[in-house]
Amino acid sequence: MNDMGAQLDDRIRTVIKERNLQEAVLSSMVEGGVAVDTLGCVLSHNQAAERLTGISFGGPGTPLRDTAGGTPLQQFAAQMLNSAKAKEIEMGDLRQGGRILQAHGGVLRDAAGRAMGAVVVLNDVTRLRRLEQMRRDFVANVSHELRTPVTSIKGFVETLLDGALDSPEDARRFLEIVARQSYRLNAILGDLLTLSGVEEGAERKTIELEEA
Repeated sequence: MNDMGAQLDDRIRTVIKERNLQEAVLSSMVEGGVAVDTLGCVLSHNQAAERLTGISFGGPGTPLRDTAGGTPLQQFAAQMLNSAKAKEIEMGDLRQGGRILQAHGGVLRDAAGRAMGAVVVLNDVTRLRRLEQMRRDFVANVSHELRTPVTSIKGFVETLLDGALDSPEDARRFLEIVARQSYRLNAILGDLLTLSGVEEGAERKTIELEEA
C-alpha cells in the first residue's frame, strides 16, 4: 500500500508539473491560443487570447458560445470542429481603429491521434495590414501624380509636332511647360528613390536586429 501510495503521489506530482509547464508556456506566448472540446467548450486558453479578442473565456468547461457567441472566433472554432484540415482566416476591420487578427485553426488530437476538439491560434497582424494599405494608397497617389506631368508632356509634344513649331512664340511657351513638367516628374522620381532607400535601410536594420 505504501508503494502504491508513493507511485500515485509521483504520478500526481508529474501531472501537476506538466500542467504548470503547459500553463507557463501558454502564458508566455505572444500569440493567443484557445482550445475547445468536441462540444465547443473551452479546454484551455491564455491571457493573450483574451487581450487580443477582448473576450473573457471563463474557466475550463465554459461553452464558447456563452462568452463569444456570434463572434468570428466562435464561428471559426465551430467550423474547425467539423473539419479535418487546418484552416486560416483573418478577422476584424481596419476602419475606426479596428484590429486585424489572423486565426490559424487545427484539429486537436489526443495521444492516440483521435480528434478531441479544435485549437485556434491568433496573431495580431494589424500593423502589417495597415502598412499594406498605406502602400496601396501611396501607389495610387503616385500613379496619379505621375500621370499628370506625363499626360501634359505628351500633349504639348504632340501639339508641337502637329505644327506649333512653326510659331516660335507658341513653341517656346509649350517647351517651357514641357520643361516644368519634366522637372516635376524628376522630383517625383527622386522622392520615390529616396523612399525606396529609406525602406531598404529599415529592412536591413530589422534583419540585423533579428540576427543579433
